[in-house]
Amino acid sequence: MRQFLICALFPLMAVAAPAAAQEEDTAQEDTAQDDEEILETVPVDEGGTESAPPPDEDLDADVFYSGFGLSRASSDFENLKDAINLEVVLGFRIPTVPWVGLEIDLGQTIIPGENEGSSSTGLGGGGGDNCGGLLQPPCPEGQQTETFDPDEFAMQALGASLVLKSTGRFYVLGRLGYRYVATNTEELNENRSGTGFGGGVGYRWGTGQSGVQLQYQQLSEDIDAIGLIFFARTGF
Repeated sequence: MRQFLICALFPLMAVAAPAAAQEEDTAQEDTAQDDEEILETVPVDEGGTESAPPPDEDLDADVFYSGFGLSRASSDFENLKDAINLEVVLGFRIPTVPWVGLEIDLGQTIIPGENEGSSSTGLGGGGGDNCGGLLQPPCPEGQQTETFDPDEFAMQALGASLVLKSTGRFYVLGRLGYRYVATNTEELNENRSGTGFGGGVGYRWGTGQSGVQLQYQQLSEDIDAIGLIFFARTGF
């Protein structure tokens, strides 16, 4: 009886095995076809590789930037104390030469420097020349000094400069251009306009123009300034 059942089932197994194999081959073909359809939907460039998504906008592509900060201005006259200025900068970077730019800077005194000037007259009937003033020699010993209340040291400054900045996160800079300075001290207004220069170091937050800069500027023959300026890209 057992042998009879085995003989009866053997032909059925022989028929079922090819059918199962055929179904498996058909499933594999369907899967391969689906994969090909998915691959066809992915954009492919001419080189045969998948095209990458468009990169984000490069911050360094922005050519306009602006900045603001504070500077400490000093003069060649010892009796004029330092003034604190508010600084505003508008800049343009040449796109094809990333280390060359043009800047316009404006400065306005917000904390004037004290003026400690004085004048004097001679003792008794001897008389004598004035001394101890802004551009005068110190008074001789024994000569009476009369103090007065002169104007404090304050200014408005305007400059247009060619600026060279090295590339990279940390950079050095140099500037040369035209400057105009007006103060409320008569002796400092003799050279209001002329050539000004400067230099400094800075650090960029990223690949764009945003960063911080420590700089020195010669505002006129008698006035210098050291300032800390924060820069940001304008986005246009």
